[in-house]
Amino acid sequence: MRYAVTRITPEVGGLPKVLAGIEASFTGKSLSGRLLGCFTAEIGVLNQILILQSYDEDAALAEDRSRALVDGSLFGAAEHFREFETTTYVPFDFVPPIEPGKHGPVYEIRVYGVKASGLKPTMDLWRDAVPGRAKVSPLLGAMYAIDGSLPRFLHIWPFASLDERMAKRAESVERGIWPPKGGPAHLTSLSSAIYLPTAFSPLS
Repeated sequence: MRYAVTRITPEVGGLPKVLAGIEASFTGKSLSGRLLGCFTAEIGVLNQILILQSYDEDAALAEDRSRALVDGSLFGAAEHFREFETTTYVPFDFVPPIEPGKHGPVYEIRVYGVKASGLKPTMDLWRDAVPGRAKVSPLLGAMYAIDGSLPRFLHIWPFASLDERMAKRAESVERGIWPPKGGPAHLTSLSSAIYLPTAFSPLS
């Protein structure tokens, strides 16, 4: 299992055209990857789009990516992109695969940079701490990057509202169950954005 996470920042005024192109690409089945989610940033880089796909085979992922880059199709809307990047991720082995469904509608997506020797210790700490943290609010996905700037990992937390997010995060800290004890010592950077699902996103 591989996840492809694509971030697109459209040109000013180009958001509707890019979203239409993305929807058409998946409706027309021109891509092998399974669409799990398509989101727009509510807090973070304004109008940024995040696409989450899953692939069962590395060959299919490589073929999709190579074809899109060579022929310039890029979700049928490349002419309206200002910035574009795709990263391949491998799921943490103790986190269930991400499945479509109503989990949000508020999704917090975090990316953490990790020290060169810190990925395995981080995963071990998360393995122990996530079950307790998930009793407060669920973890939808956690995965580590295998290309681009390395090492780093991404995690996804769904909430019913921004108020719920604040309350659940505060509760987990107050109860001492999050962050994983010793976990921050392995990190080099932290970033977070709040995304809302588009009308055609399987994750809603």
